[in-house]
Amino acid sequence: MNCPICKNHPLGTNEIMPNLNVYTCTNCQGNWIRFDDYWKWHEHSKNELTSTDPDLLLQDEYLPILDSKQAKLCPDCTRILIKYKVRNDLDFYVDHCGSCNGVWLDKNEWQVLQKNNLHHQLYSFFTGSWQKKLRQESTRAHLDAQYRTKFGPEDYNRLKNFKAWLDNNPNRSYILAFLQDDNPYTI
Repeated sequence: MNCPICKNHPLGTNEIMPNLNVYTCTNCQGNWIRFDDYWKWHEHSKNELTSTDPDLLLQDEYLPILDSKQAKLCPDCTRILIKYKVRNDLDFYVDHCGSCNGVWLDKNEWQVLQKNNLHHQLYSFFTGSWQKKLRQESTRAHLDAQYRTKFGPEDYNRLKNFKAWLDNNPNRSYILAFLQDDNPYTI
């Protein structure tokens, strides 16, 4: 079994966590994780889950990630690996085989997943709901930036506060009608 990045470099067995066997390239230091190996580890380590703020970013330690942009083939079944976004605030993708369910992690990606307490959610990244949530967050952040630029930070904050007040007001429709009318004091 050869590395999907280095092509002709063989993958050797390694243990990146107690009871989690992976196949590591000694050249690029990427890791191939087979589905069965991950799930055995995941089931065994369920009691070791830690609760971490899901919005916590790795800030105390920088680990360079060399996220390869090239297309990769599965080391087990030679199908093309598909890239999946992990989180919008993490600047890398993990590669997944839709045929045998294996996962390729480039150098340091496992460590960053672990530091952000995402390593127990590895297979969630490949679900439609996870990817949909990321797209929604990305769209929201993009629109937020556009509104902030268009209105200015101070007016935008006022608008957000007004909208929050309006959304909870029982007279919302009357208030909107009042605001949309050029002259609400004439008939």
